[in-house]
Amino acid sequence: MVKGLKLLLLFLISFSFGVEILSERLSTDGEGNLIAEGSVEVHYRGLLIKADRIKYDPQKRTVFATGNVYLKSEDQDLEVRGSEAFIDLRTREGYFLDAEGRFRKFYFSAKKIRKIGKNEYLVEKGEITTCPPEDKEMKLCFWKAKIDDRYVFSYSNSLKFFNVPVGYLPLAIFPVGERRSGLLPPMIGQNSYNRFIYIQPLYLALSEDKDATLTLDYRDRQATGLWFEYRQAFTFRDRLYMRFSYYAEPTPPGEWWEGRDLRTFRENRYRGQFELSWKGWKLGLDLPSDPYFFEDMYFSREERTLPYTLSYVTYTDLEKDYLLSFNLRSYYDLTSPNNKRSFSLLPEMGFYSRPKRVGPMLVNLTTTFTNFYREEGVRTKRLVFLPQAQLPFSLLGFQNYASVKFVNNFYFTEGGAPGDERVSSFKFENRTPLYSSFSLSSLRFFSLTEMVYTFSPQNFNNPQFDSFDQVVKENNFKLRLSSSVAYKERTFSTLFLEGGYNLLKSYRFPTDNTLVEEELLPVRLILTIYPAEWMDLSEDLIYDPNLDVIARSVSSLRFKFWSTAIFGSYVVSRNSGKVRLTDQYTLGAQTSLKGILLGGSITKDNLTKREIYRRAYLGYRGACWALKLDYRRTYYGEKGYLKEIFLVFTVFNLRDLKLPLRRR
Repeated sequence: MVKGLKLLLLFLISFSFGVEILSERLSTDGEGNLIAEGSVEVHYRGLLIKADRIKYDPQKRTVFATGNVYLKSEDQDLEVRGSEAFIDLRTREGYFLDAEGRFRKFYFSAKKIRKIGKNEYLVEKGEITTCPPEDKEMKLCFWKAKIDDRYVFSYSNSLKFFNVPVGYLPLAIFPVGERRSGLLPPMIGQNSYNRFIYIQPLYLALSEDKDATLTLDYRDRQATGLWFEYRQAFTFRDRLYMRFSYYAEPTPPGEWWEGRDLRTFRENRYRGQFELSWKGWKLGLDLPSDPYFFEDMYFSREERTLPYTLSYVTYTDLEKDYLLSFNLRSYYDLTSPNNKRSFSLLPEMGFYSRPKRVGPMLVNLTTTFTNFYREEGVRTKRLVFLPQAQLPFSLLGFQNYASVKFVNNFYFTEGGAPGDERVSSFKFENRTPLYSSFSLSSLRFFSLTEMVYTFSPQNFNNPQFDSFDQVVKENNFKLRLSSSVAYKERTFSTLFLEGGYNLLKSYRFPTDNTLVEEELLPVRLILTIYPAEWMDLSEDLIYDPNLDVIARSVSSLRFKFWSTAIFGSYVVSRNSGKVRLTDQYTLGAQTSLKGILLGGSITKDNLTKREIYRRAYLGYRGACWALKLDYRRTYYGEKGYLKEIFLVFTVFNLRDLKLPLRRR
């Protein structure tokens, strides 16, 4: 609102010579004033002004508009009506009475808007809302506000809900225009461990390229803490980010430590974060004081269940002909009591040359050195050298794309059974794509059929860490089909199908990487059907015909009627011995009927016979607000279930205020 009122006055005070005036009657009075009456329209620099009557004094250079005064900007951002407006063009001061209007998505009104200085304004008896004018269910009202080019000082502020005051603040100070320092919206609530929680951030605009946030986190029973965040931009890509969080934990340990490893208890709890990007280098650090810091201090599921922390140093040099990279990453597994089996890359270095034309061929090179390190378990140092040549050619009228990759992997493995220390092989591949499309009445068909031949002569007993290690013998013919069917303007179905035959009778099973010595390759199917606008079905399937086992299946179904949706999904995977690795289903529904918000979902694991996640919510959406009660229950293994209840209040459809009512 404030920005809209300020823009309104700027438009008003810019009224000067060079205007176009249209009216039913145009005259001058005895004092030399220009009088325009009857459906007056004034066009000036992208601004339209309408009124019943406008008087312009060329001597004093004042404009006085009365009767159904209306202003509208050419960009449609501002639209306002009022009873009277006055502007002194010499001093650039004036007023606007009984203003009601819209600035972008905000609707505002004020008894009087007055300009008292070069960049100072007084607004009396104003209100703002995002509700439509005919249905102002929620609005923010203030008695008086003083506005300059930096801040707004607003006095006697009240938030009204259906004209009933629900909040009051005697004085509010907030920035306008450019970034300004000031208080950000707080978080207020309670949970199972605290009767009162108050989190208040303070934003500090230090300069055009630097800012910071200082946050007070008060909890009446748990740890009380302080956060400090610092951000600085050096260039468009080069940036610095630092954050340090400190909490003083009460002693002896509270009930939230029940069932935990008390050896991890800290009276002083902290989290330090650092990230710097500079001329291709990136340095980062994320270090918590204990494994339970995230669970206790954060409220979002993504942060609270973070499984590991990370420190890293990376470097990337992308040039016209090559890519050079350096990567050093150290992980700390928060779910492990000692972190001794967590992998780290200490370090990884890589070089990739872009394809270069050598005669009719394109030649490129990939080489990496990686130290897969951990304190316990198999670890290795690996050197990879992969030159590759590609040759497009035409044969019997068909376009072909052939490539050969020479594999040279060297391993220096410790802590496990002996395996191949050197992998020397090659992989040949040729792809022949065929395109087709046709129409039949209102049906349109498109398909891409691709015939693929791959050859690799040998299997190896090398450790498996990433895709570079997956070297197996192949003599495969594969057929890939991608197609779609559209009816009129709507897609009816999409299909991807892949299968093949291996002359060398060897492949890796998709889920557990077990070597299977059979001829037929697993079949991959991805099918989505849209039989009606209110219904869709999808299936993502990998089937092994040799072992007669579905390696993985992800099935989903969704119905949508008006504002109601019902959905379900089922995920199952098995290893080469037909033993289920995952077996879960999710069912849910949601609706928004006449403002009522109702929904929920449940996920059950059939292997453990446990419900691992449940959510239900009930609320109501008004004209520019929403109130929702959100219940969640999540299974955390030996820790049991974490139950949460949030009250979510959406103010003016702009920001969700989430109040944690329960957490246990």
